[in-house]
Amino acid sequence: MRSPANLPEYEHLPGLVPVLHTPEIEEQALEAWVHLERGAAMLAEMLDVEPPELEAFLVTEEDWDKAPREGEHAYPPGLPYFTRSVSPPALVLPVALSSVFRPRTEVTYPLVVWHELTHAFLLRGEVVRTPAWLGEFVPQAAAAAVARRTRLPLEEHLSMIDRDPGFTVRSSSGPADAETQMAFQNLLLVLGAGAVEEFGEEPLERLVRTLWRETEVVDEERAVELLAGALGPGGREWLLSRPEFQEV
Repeated sequence: MRSPANLPEYEHLPGLVPVLHTPEIEEQALEAWVHLERGAAMLAEMLDVEPPELEAFLVTEEDWDKAPREGEHAYPPGLPYFTRSVSPPALVLPVALSSVFRPRTEVTYPLVVWHELTHAFLLRGEVVRTPAWLGEFVPQAAAAAVARRTRLPLEEHLSMIDRDPGFTVRSSSGPADAETQMAFQNLLLVLGAGAVEEFGEEPLERLVRTLWRETEVVDEERAVELLAGALGPGGREWLLSRPEFQEV
């Protein structure tokens, strides 16, 4: 099995999303493989699409700066990402998540894996630029939906999230440090989980297909319209009632 440039020879776990790893991290690779297999199958069903052609590299910290990526400089250690710099495209997953990921529960790691996997599903089509909150709502809501399907203790995880970090998903803007970005993502997870609880999984497919059809840059007003429309009857009212969605 091939290995990416500069990385040592990797072993291969075949599946819907093959996992490449070095021999000494086989146990962690099997854990990632389980989450990817479940997530890929469930996301394909939810979004009514075939899983994208994709591989996952589970990378140790010592090899992190050699992992495939678009830019010249390596991403911060411990932060998973999706890259189209290799063929097929790849998820690059760290053996250990960065300490910035909070709260730390048994749901944290699978949520992160499913979040990045959803980006790969979403980016199989062309997606125009949108407000950051809309682009990240899809993977957070999808990850929450997979967690619900697998009966992981999502509510316990959500109960540990700070719901009032001093901004909302729509008022957060500009460069952010890692802690602020994590708080932003957590608010979106709360919103996404709430949307799945209230409206079910169907809005996810509607929203993804709507995003694929958009041809112009999506501004704030249009983004609210798209999400409310995907949620269906009562969607706008529900959104505007959510404290994490307020425009302050």
